[in-house]
Amino acid sequence: MLFKRNKLNIPPPRPPDLPFDDDARDALGGATAQAQRGHASAIHAEHLLLALLENAAGLPARALARLGFPPAEIVQRVERAAPTRPWGLHTPVLPYADDTKGSIEFAMREARIAGLRVVGAGELLLGVLQSPQGLPRRVLAHLEITPEALRAAIREELRAGLGGGGAGSSGGTEPA
Repeated sequence: MLFKRNKLNIPPPRPPDLPFDDDARDALGGATAQAQRGHASAIHAEHLLLALLENAAGLPARALARLGFPPAEIVQRVERAAPTRPWGLHTPVLPYADDTKGSIEFAMREARIAGLRVVGAGELLLGVLQSPQGLPRRVLAHLEITPEALRAAIREELRAGLGGGGAGSSGGTEPA
């Protein structure tokens, strides 16, 4: 037939996106503020990592501290390695850069694999670490922080029941 489609070329349907919990939404909003402070023209993955580490009592900061890396040290390394952007835009709405979009996609993937109903701050941190683009992956890889070690630290923090944010700390994040 003339108009018959080859079924092998049709991509599988994409699963629906998962909602973000309050801590993840706060981190995404904080990433916008970080980008504006840095005069960036887009929200990059380093802005998301800095926003995730702003709250010292939050799950991402506690998980990294559990691995022996104080959040302040990681923030300092990211700020030192981040390029200066004096030419940035001063607008209230900034677009997400490709590295940030990749981080969010990896975070959603982590949440789906874990059977969670929402994406939390812990999944966002794992997404930032796994996204192949961007500065945070290089900084965290230089410190030899692996996704497996970070995933285990996040699980341990959640088991400790310290609260204060992140995946699994609020209602609706239990496995489906």
